Amino acid sequence: MNVSYEKVLKKMEQEMNAAKHANPNEIERHIYAIKSMCDLLIGLETPMPALTASPIPSVVPPQPVQQPIQVVGQPGRIATEDGSNGDSIFDF
Repeated sequence: MNVSYEKVLKKMEQEMNAAKHANPNEIERHIYAIKSMCDLLIGLETPMPALTASPIPSVVPPQPVQQPIQVVGQPGRIATEDGSNGDSIFDF
């Protein structure tokens, strides 16, 4: 399907006017539409760049390695009247 230069140029003028009256968030969309129409007229087939923001890498400082602490003098098992050994937090 062939599209005349006149139709494409007319559409470019419409996009240009829309871009002039658009808010800052919409201007880029109109500019990419105009660019696509220019590429169509020239005969280029260039892909449109993505409109995503690049992620900002976060720097996490390394955490110091902590050595386990041994408690000296703690008794091994607690003897209880009901026969439980006292090692579990659920032994009441």
